Amino acid sequence: LQERIPPMVEDFLYICDGAYTQRELIKMEISILKIVNFDLGIPLSYRFLRRYARCAKVSMPTLTLARYILEHSLMDYTMIRFSDSKMAAAALLLALLMKDLGGWNPTLEYYSGYKLDDIRDICNLLNQSLHRKHKEALKTVHSKYSHKIFFEVAKLPLKETLDI
Repeated sequence: LQERIPPMVEDFLYICDGAYTQRELIKMEISILKIVNFDLGIPLSYRFLRRYARCAKVSMPTLTLARYILEHSLMDYTMIRFSDSKMAAAALLLALLMKDLGGWNPTLEYYSGYKLDDIRDICNLLNQSLHRKHKEALKTVHSKYSHKIFFEVAKLPLKETLDI
């Protein structure tokens, strides 16, 4: 989990109801960090997507479409084999193609480290996934991104085939 505003030490002390002093809590935190060798997690696909979108200077509606594609991919177990960074790159590429904004360009290649050949197949799989009909229980993402606050990106016409 990536906290935008991490909890204060005082909050933890309050939760513990005075069972530990501030010094004891910080000492234990240091001990835990050393044991896990400061390896606390990996960046999520959404973080990669935000960086790529910022580098490419894409509009908010285009970023939102890419977010929808990425979130939609979470319901497809076959996508788990791809890294978060590649998934983000492929989702952004598909969003660019769906909005006829061009494709993978040298700026995206430079900042992502991926060439078109690295993400082409994933992009096609994401496009195919958008065409599949999901069970009622899995329609939440589509419903969420059909609202005006999300620029109704889920209602955009899908590409039958991709020219990449």
